[in-house]
Amino acid sequence: MTPLLRHLPHEEMVDFGWIDDDGSPVDSSFKTVEQGAATAVWAATTPDLTGLGGLYLEDCDIAVPATDDRPFVGVRDYASDADEAARLWRYSADAIGVDAFS
Repeated sequence: MTPLLRHLPHEEMVDFGWIDDDGSPVDSSFKTVEQGAATAVWAATTPDLTGLGGLYLEDCDIAVPATDDRPFVGVRDYASDADEAARLWRYSADAIGVDAFS
């Protein structure tokens, strides 16, 4: 467990089955720090991604679509929706007063 979870309530982590009531990890699927960093290192160094961008990556590969039965694996449809991405970019540019699209 790293400090990434420091803002989650203890009760929530217990409810998810990640830790026990004493705060000890019980979910063996969590990655080590090295495993957690591996995808970023891979992305920065692999020739497999040359010329590609805007991808979601996971486990040293391009992420597959997520499913309802595996909510913490893959990328959700809404996260890769091109129309929603364009809407968010326009909203963000408007919110900070930047003409990003002329």
